[in-house]
Amino acid sequence: MAVFRRATLGCAFGFALSAQAGLAVAASDPPRIVISPPSTNSVICDSRGCFGFGERQFYTRPGQPLPITPPYNGGVNNYDSPRIVIQPRETYTPPREVYPSPAQQRTRHEMWCAERYRTYNAGTNLYSTINHGFKECHSPFD
Repeated sequence: MAVFRRATLGCAFGFALSAQAGLAVAASDPPRIVISPPSTNSVICDSRGCFGFGERQFYTRPGQPLPITPPYNGGVNNYDSPRIVIQPRETYTPPREVYPSPAQQRTRHEMWCAERYRTYNAGTNLYSTINHGFKECHSPFD
């Protein structure tokens, strides 16, 4: 019986308190909590790490230092506008001296030996034989 009496008494007090005007308004109009969205170019850090928002989003792990400057700078690329501007040349001038290629430096003897023997080495003037030996090349241009 005591339990029923306590429950009834609690309900009666509850209705009496809710009947008051100030409490009724406060109960029907909960406080508004406004969470603003992250602004452009902002950094939010918590236990999971730091998160950067803006044109270029980024994430750094906990304990990892943030860069001195954020990885974004308002969309301006500093590498596109260098301090020293080198104008392109109007015309192309080739080098003054023409260096011959190694094929042009070969003598007629070396060309003949290279065409005749596949394993010919112009530096030593030798070619390898079937028996894994080496022989000197003798051409008609010696």
